[in-house]
Amino acid sequence: MDSKEDNGLLTGDLALISKHRNALMGIAAIIICVFHEFLPVFPAGTAMYDVEEFVLRVSFYGVDVFLILSGMSVVFSLKKNSSVLQFYGRRALRILPVYLLSGIVMIFTEHWTFVDYLLNITGIRFFTTSVNSYLWFVTAIIILYLAAPWYQKLLDRTGHPVITSVIMLVIWYISSICLMPYIRGDLYYLINRIPTFVTGMMIGNLIKNGYKIRYRSVFWLGMVSLLVMGWVLSYANNYYSYLELFGVYLSFLPTFALGLSTVYICAFLLDVIKAKALHKVLAFWGSFCFELYIVQRLFDAQLHYFIRSYDIWGIPRNLIMFFVLSLTAFIASRVINGAVDLIRKKVSGKE
Repeated sequence: MDSKEDNGLLTGDLALISKHRNALMGIAAIIICVFHEFLPVFPAGTAMYDVEEFVLRVSFYGVDVFLILSGMSVVFSLKKNSSVLQFYGRRALRILPVYLLSGIVMIFTEHWTFVDYLLNITGIRFFTTSVNSYLWFVTAIIILYLAAPWYQKLLDRTGHPVITSVIMLVIWYISSICLMPYIRGDLYYLINRIPTFVTGMMIGNLIKNGYKIRYRSVFWLGMVSLLVMGWVLSYANNYYSYLELFGVYLSFLPTFALGLSTVYICAFLLDVIKAKALHKVLAFWGSFCFELYIVQRLFDAQLHYFIRSYDIWGIPRNLIMFFVLSLTAFIASRVINGAVDLIRKKVSGKE
């Protein structure tokens, strides 16, 4: 449904996000790539450098944009699949081939032993050593996908996705505080992203159940305020030790606020602009966002040092990083997914 201003109301429905999901995935992929790969281009000590440095340092919320969209897609995927095992199978085929192959690349580039491979790929080091042992997000999203069907069964049984989600988030918050003394601090990479994923599933259920919402202008004012709050809290965290001042009890707020507001605001802007070319470009990057994340972690250091050897910096350096990694991820996506589809057809007997 198109959006327009009407007597103080902004008409539209929850499907606005679903309508632009592929483009939003592209936005998430680009934000994450900027966070990992870009360096400031303005001279140090200038106001523009400070602004640029801040934007780059808080762009980690691209993960939260992805988690909201993933939570939504889980709901629709579970609706299409006849069983939980079928859902797991489809998710495994999407994640595991490129993930397992990335570990093989690490054997050659980082000189992993076979034991290193097993400990990292299985996520054992994620829990026993550090979440940053290897591709923390993959382990985190696998855990969330494993739990999602059972949480969806709870939402289906209660029939009230908003109330149930709010109750579950309260339970999550109290539990996280109680368990805090017994959990490594870095494990909050996963724990603090649970509210974002749960919110994504809540939105997905509202869309699936056909809820229609007429957004009042005050709603969009609230989204903008949430975005600003996320920036302010991120600034306080990065520059003034926000977590030390207020404790880790609210450490999930910056990324949650930025992730949720970015999804809504970007979906609204895409709907208003109606630029098909822009939507297609963003959707193109969204089609291999998972591969782009993995390729960054595999090759970004080598590419950075290669570019530096030619004394290339500033905007040219950032653009080269972005496009070379994107091209590599795109090729990897098409080759691996094509091979998986071919194997599936052979196994099922369909040519």
